[in-house]
Amino acid sequence: MFAPLSRFLPRRPDPAEANHAFVRDVRITHPREPRSRRSELVLAIGWVLVLAKSVVVHWACHAYQVPFNAWWLVGPTVVFAALCTWLYWRRD
Repeated sequence: MFAPLSRFLPRRPDPAEANHAFVRDVRITHPREPRSRRSELVLAIGWVLVLAKSVVVHWACHAYQVPFNAWWLVGPTVVFAALCTWLYWRRD
């Protein structure tokens, strides 16, 4: 009864074919992409905006006596800006 179903079962690979299927080494060589002046300008403008936002947030938190510390807003902004900058400089 199950004999006709045996053709759908996977066969064991031939040992001679198994050696050909194994990948021994992969090498990808590509020239390094040159630095983009436009991307570096965008990063520099972004850092200026992050610093300006930080100053404004610190001033606003102290001027209006909000019930939380200004670093709760400034800290993540600076961390994510640093992460974006680090990812740009470490790209390969």
